[in-house]
Amino acid sequence: MRRITSRHLAAVIGVGFLLGLALYKTRAVCAQDTNTASVADLQQRVQELETVVQQMKDSRNANSATVAPVSMQSGGPSGSAASSAAPTANANSVVSDAPGGGTGDPAGGNFVGWNEGFFLQSPDRSCQLRITGQIQADCRTYLDHVDASTTANSAVAGSPTTGSPDEFLIRRARLGIEATMANYYEFRLLPDFAGTTVAKSITDAYLNIHYWDQFQLEAGKFKQPLSYEELIQDRYVPFMERSMMDQLTPQRDEGVMIHGDKLFCGRFDYAVAVSNGDSNDSTFDNNDHKDFNGRLVFRPFFDRDGQGVFRLLSFGISGGVGVENEPLSTSSSTPPTITTPSTVTWFAFNPTTTPVTGGTAAVAANGLRDRISPEVSYFYSSLGFAAQYYQQDQLFQTSSSKAALVDVSYNGYYAMVSYLLTGEQRHEYSQQIEPYLPFDPSAPVASPGAWEVLLRVDRMEVGQSAFTSGLASAKSTTNQSSPACFETTTGINWYMNKWVRAQLNWEHANFANSIRIGSMTKTLNEEDALYTRFQVIF
Repeated sequence: MRRITSRHLAAVIGVGFLLGLALYKTRAVCAQDTNTASVADLQQRVQELETVVQQMKDSRNANSATVAPVSMQSGGPSGSAASSAAPTANANSVVSDAPGGGTGDPAGGNFVGWNEGFFLQSPDRSCQLRITGQIQADCRTYLDHVDASTTANSAVAGSPTTGSPDEFLIRRARLGIEATMANYYEFRLLPDFAGTTVAKSITDAYLNIHYWDQFQLEAGKFKQPLSYEELIQDRYVPFMERSMMDQLTPQRDEGVMIHGDKLFCGRFDYAVAVSNGDSNDSTFDNNDHKDFNGRLVFRPFFDRDGQGVFRLLSFGISGGVGVENEPLSTSSSTPPTITTPSTVTWFAFNPTTTPVTGGTAAVAANGLRDRISPEVSYFYSSLGFAAQYYQQDQLFQTSSSKAALVDVSYNGYYAMVSYLLTGEQRHEYSQQIEPYLPFDPSAPVASPGAWEVLLRVDRMEVGQSAFTSGLASAKSTTNQSSPACFETTTGINWYMNKWVRAQLNWEHANFANSIRIGSMTKTLNEEDALYTRFQVIF
C-alpha cells in the first residue's frame, strides 16, 4: 500500500518557505507598483471618497440621532474603486461584506442596523457580528421518465432515484453567524437546516486569523482549496448545480489551512491545507492518514487602474493527495455514485462483487488517492468564463482477503460562459449581482432587474479498470452503469434585486452506453431535466 512519506512533508515545508519569501518580497513590489499609478486614477479615487463624505454629511443633517450606515465594502467605497480589488483566493473570507461606516455615535458607526445584512458592532468597530441567511426552493422535472413500475426504486447504495417522480425540494436553508473579534479574528458558523441529520447540517465552522491578506491561518470545518468551481460561494453559483466533477472533489472538511491573496499587488493567491480526508457526506475520520490539498492562482495582467482587457484573466492549479481506508467488512462502505447535475445516477459500484476467490464482497477505498485540477477563468464587463479539468486516481479493493487493489481513474472537464444582458459587470463568480434597475412590478419594462444567460458543457469518465475488475457492471439486469457521461446545461438567471434571484436550467445528458438503475426494466441512453429555483439571501 502506498503511504504518505517524508517526501510529502518536505514538499509542504518547501512550499511554506517559498510562500514566506513571497510574502517578504510582495511589499516592495506593491510599493513600486503603487508609485506608477496614474494621476488621473488618484484623482478619481479622491472624488469617490469626497462623494462618500458628502453622503455622510447629508445623512447626519437629515437625522442627527440615528442614521443608517453608508454602503461600504472591505476594500473601500462601493464603485470602481471597490471593483478594482483582486478577486479572493477562495470562498472562506468572513469580512467580504463587513458593515460599513455610518454616523450616529462618536466612533462613526452604528451599534446595530442593516448593511447588506443585519449586524452588531462595538463603538470602535473592532468587533462585528453579522447574521446571514439563504433559502433555495427548487422544482425538478424529468422529461425522460422510466416506466411506472420502477418509479419507487432507489438507485444503488442509497443514491438518488432515476428522476421520477418530479419533485419540489428545499435545496439549502441556512442561517449563519459571521463575526470579527478584535479586528483580526474572524469566525463563521453556518448550519444548513435542509440536511437530514444535525451532524451533517454544520456546513461551515471555522476561525480565521487575518492580520495580513497575504498570510492567514484558518482552522475548523471549511471548504478545501481544491477546485475553482467548488470554491464559488453556494449562494452565487451561476448554475443551480455544479458540474459532475464536483462530486469527486473535496468539499468541506475539518483541518487547518494557510492561505493568502493579493500577493504581488493582487496577482497571486495561494492556499495549503491539511485535513481529515473524509468523504463529502462523512462527519468523522476513520484512519490516521491526512489529506494535503493546495491551490495556486496567478493573474499575470492584473493592475490597479482596472483598464486592461485581460486584467481579470486567471490561471490556476490545485491538487491533493491522501490515503483512504474505508471498512471492508460491510457493503455500507460502498463508494459514492456519480450522477448528472440533476441527480440521475449513471455510474455506481456494485453493492457486492464476486471475486476470483468466490463468494461476494463489498467495494471500498483502500489506498492512495491523488487529484490534480488546472483551471482558467476570465471576466470582462458583463462576460464571465471558466473552464477546469479534473484527474483523480484512487485505489479500491473488495472485502475478500485475497482481492487485489484496483487503481480506478476518473477524469473530466467543464467549460461555462455567462453574460449579463442588462449591462451589469462581473469581476468574479463569487459576486453578488446588483441590478442597475431593480425589478419594479408596476414598471416591469423600465425596471426589469438583471438578466443573465448561461451555457455549460460537462464531461466525466470512469476508467475501464472499474469494469474489467468487476467492481462495476456495464451490462447487467440490475445496476447497469455507463463509463462516461456528457451533459449540456443552458440557463437563465433573473436577479430581481441583489437579494432575490430566480433560475431556470435545462439539462441534456448523453450516456456512453445505456444505464439501468435498480430493478428497472427499461434502460436510458439520455436524460433531459428541467429545474427551477427561487432564492433569497441576505
